[in-house]
Amino acid sequence: MLLHKALPPVEDLQLDKIRSRGWHALTGDLLLPILVIREGALNHNIEVMRRFCEDSGVSLAPHGKTTMSPQLIHRQLDAGAWGMTAANPVQARVMRSAGADRVIIANQVPDRLGLRWMALEMAANPEAEIFCLVDSVRIVELMQEALEGTSPAVQIPVLIELGVKGGRTGCRTLEQAMEVASAVARASRLRLAGVECFEGVIHGTDDETIKEVDDLLRHLRGLTESLAAAGAFAGAPEILVTAGGSTYFDRVVAVLAAGWSLHRPVRVVLRSGCYLTHDHGSYMRGGPFGGRLSAYPALQPALELWGAVHSRPEPGLAIVGFGKRDSSYDSGLPTPLRVRSGDSERPAPAGIEVFQLNDQHAFVHIPEDDPLQVGDLIGCGISHPCTIFDKWRVIPIVDDEYRVNEVAETLF
Repeated sequence: MLLHKALPPVEDLQLDKIRSRGWHALTGDLLLPILVIREGALNHNIEVMRRFCEDSGVSLAPHGKTTMSPQLIHRQLDAGAWGMTAANPVQARVMRSAGADRVIIANQVPDRLGLRWMALEMAANPEAEIFCLVDSVRIVELMQEALEGTSPAVQIPVLIELGVKGGRTGCRTLEQAMEVASAVARASRLRLAGVECFEGVIHGTDDETIKEVDDLLRHLRGLTESLAAAGAFAGAPEILVTAGGSTYFDRVVAVLAAGWSLHRPVRVVLRSGCYLTHDHGSYMRGGPFGGRLSAYPALQPALELWGAVHSRPEPGLAIVGFGKRDSSYDSGLPTPLRVRSGDSERPAPAGIEVFQLNDQHAFVHIPEDDPLQVGDLIGCGISHPCTIFDKWRVIPIVDDEYRVNEVAETLF
């Protein structure tokens, strides 16, 4: 028996045949609370990003850490994603098992076992490329030592990471980056494949923030040109230039997508992950589609969290049955969208607000005269998809009528 939250305790349940059950997510077939993915929004978002990348002449390697779901990764690859992005070798194994020939580990990999797995995976699968980042001579030396004894025919492709002062990892100056490139050239088990940055460490949406993002991307472009002029990419079939989280990928395209003259192809790769499900919070406020990129329709939030009202212990207060075990809360609390009472549904009333979460409960302000009662369901949007998927082993994918068509498994 599969004992996943939300799914009923059915003895012969087969997840790949769940459509045949005819379940409805909100009428008692599944257990509460429940997180669902709206399939219509999911398909819309995949198509908008596919079209944007095609129009812009860039490739897409979505950050699979957002969902860690083979079913959703398959959808991204089927829609033409060039590869996938992971945060570490553990996640890269999931991307490979889901069918990704190319995986960018958007991090340094200092652990010996992870590096040796990368080398063995590429030795056993010639079509596979698993990239990782370097930002110091020391990490290059550690990688070279760790790879001793593995097949000498395999060289790990690495990307020099450029960072910002006060940010996360990455070389802080062009001089540091050139030193790292020289160390890679001396390391027989590595090959320089390109450069990388993550502009998402810069926060905000005002003009000053956009200028900071553009400055970082221009520095990345300058680094690429300097490395190419120094012959650092000799023998490389193409130069990989990758950036682009889920907020500023439009700026990556504006600064990096065109105008290269390096005597070999340049492939610009976006790594956006949260575009897939979008949200009702941080990405809705800061994402470029429908705003800075007005030629493309806005993304649609695909995730909804539903819970039942457990108690109305005081006027103006409802206690709802979901909490920190079920929802993201690091970038904003859930946003009430709709109320369902029996078979009837209505928009959430003005003034309703989730103002606190504990492990299993949500504290909700509700207008005192609202007819909300114990047993009613409240459906909420969430902010920051990356920190909700890891709370669910399986997530139903539903149509517009909340009929369950599929489930997305997660492998965190």
